[in-house]
Amino acid sequence: MRRLKNRIALVTGGGQGIGRTIALAMAREGAALVIGDLNETNASAVKKEIEGLGGKASALHADISNEESVQAMVEATLREHGRVDILVNNAGIFPTNPVEEMAEEEWDRVIGTNLVGTFLCSKAVVPQLLAQRCGRIISLTSGRAFQGARNGAHYAASKAGIIGFSKSLALELAPHGITVNVICPGITDTAQPRGHQSEEQIYAQGRRIPLGRIGQPEDLAGPAVFLASDAARFITGQTILANGGGIMW
Repeated sequence: MRRLKNRIALVTGGGQGIGRTIALAMAREGAALVIGDLNETNASAVKKEIEGLGGKASALHADISNEESVQAMVEATLREHGRVDILVNNAGIFPTNPVEEMAEEEWDRVIGTNLVGTFLCSKAVVPQLLAQRCGRIISLTSGRAFQGARNGAHYAASKAGIIGFSKSLALELAPHGITVNVICPGITDTAQPRGHQSEEQIYAQGRRIPLGRIGQPEDLAGPAVFLASDAARFITGQTILANGGGIMW
């Protein structure tokens, strides 16, 4: 069963990690994909992967912290497909510094990418979703939104902000048949945690998770496909914690 047949899905940060895996999963379910990424080489590689599966995809350069770049990405999507059905706000960054050493510029860059980027991408697709009177917005957050992040206050703040923003947007769009939800991963086997933790630290966390391991990107793809599908048409304003029981809410 192809649960997303004939849907158009735009995935930011789709060139690697969780975003790539979600894009591939949605393509397998019948969606045509638009891969928006700051790294055009990565985006093009995922496009080729999807085409290798027999799917349809395009790759676009996008800086989600820049409104003009976001608008250009969405306009290109609409020129090619005439609609957009699913937005996955996945792109994000996580540099590390303690608060006392954190430059305001670094704070602004993290908030500007993770939180403002989610706002800009969502805002850009809303007019089309309203015209269609249907659509799905799915944003990726983090367990750090609930637990905080040592040396990552900007990251935790941005991810907590995504939850509050998404609940608010869900209230605004619900009367129009549009749902807005959040997926909250725990530590996941991607490049991101390796930017500030050793392999030993990463897998030690896995041993403390009730299900006994760290997450794989595929563990997030299932919830994303579900939330994008008709099976989730009565779910909105929710935060789905997919973390092996590391945080129970």
